[in-house]
Amino acid sequence: MSTVPQEAAGSVDGGYDPFRPSDYTGLLMHAIRSRAAAFNRGRCLDMGVGSGVLLAVMGLLGVQELYGVDVDPAAIAATRRLLAAVGLDDRAQVRQGSLWEPVRDMRFDVIAANLPHFAASEPSDPLRSPYWSMGGPNGRKWVDPFLLGLRAHLTDTGVAFMTHNVFIGLDRTEAILARSGLTAHAILGTTAILHPLKSDLMSPDIRSSYSGSGIDRFGDYEFVDVQILEIRPA
Repeated sequence: MSTVPQEAAGSVDGGYDPFRPSDYTGLLMHAIRSRAAAFNRGRCLDMGVGSGVLLAVMGLLGVQELYGVDVDPAAIAATRRLLAAVGLDDRAQVRQGSLWEPVRDMRFDVIAANLPHFAASEPSDPLRSPYWSMGGPNGRKWVDPFLLGLRAHLTDTGVAFMTHNVFIGLDRTEAILARSGLTAHAILGTTAILHPLKSDLMSPDIRSSYSGSGIDRFGDYEFVDVQILEIRPA
């Protein structure tokens, strides 16, 4: 029996792939494709680009200028390889740095964000990027500064799509956005099973607060509710 965590399965050049897309990636991909008729195709940003899959999706949908940002330099290399493989590297820029800093005052027609927002302060999988899923005790370490800077980087007709665990608090997200003149709507959702490695590291306060409402346990199995938010200027 393999000792490799299920979520880390997959390989690159014979080794494990630290940026293998997750079910969350697939959910966000589906949302972007299904809403493609509702956004402009000028310039896009994938915040927390990881593997580069979502940036490639937007490029293949016809967005002309592609930008990706990630704090992990290994993600930058992985994204560049993927974009070259699908023929999109000629219109893409991938920048390493934290959140909004690498794009300065640029504005975008469409933004995708699948940020680390699991409620844990330790990495849950040694085969993943050290930033993967580690969102701090309440899961909002990266989410809050992303939301606070979003309006300044979104065009007046722009839209952002982001993954959002229910247990990090939709009310708080909506309040932050409202102060910036933005509104959020859940357009897609699912219930995902947690790998035991992640489940063991979940913040006890979060589990206590959201048990039965965003987090459910059945014996040894723990599930979380996740949504895709569509965010636009009010």
